[in-house]
Amino acid sequence: MANDLTGNPWKVDTATAVSAAADGIWFDVYDLVLTSVSASGTVLVQDINGNLKFEAAYGADLPGHIHAHFNPPIKFNGLTVPTLTSGTLKLYVRRLK
Repeated sequence: MANDLTGNPWKVDTATAVSAAADGIWFDVYDLVLTSVSASGTVLVQDINGNLKFEAAYGADLPGHIHAHFNPPIKFNGLTVPTLTSGTLKLYVRRLK
């Protein structure tokens, strides 16, 4: 499967340092779900300027499922996922402009 930024949620399964959503696209992330069958992993989510917006790690003592809800939502300008060691990251978004 490849990254899919059409519809909602956006699905990212391939880490990329290149922006997945172009600079100038503003959006809110209100839910983030990471699922993985791996015993451990890490995910980093940044905006286009490299500002860290979310990070999580899981290991043998935690399940390979992380669900984070944000109220208020996190505002993004562009998106990069420089680290995704395994699994699929789903971002539930609302585009602003």
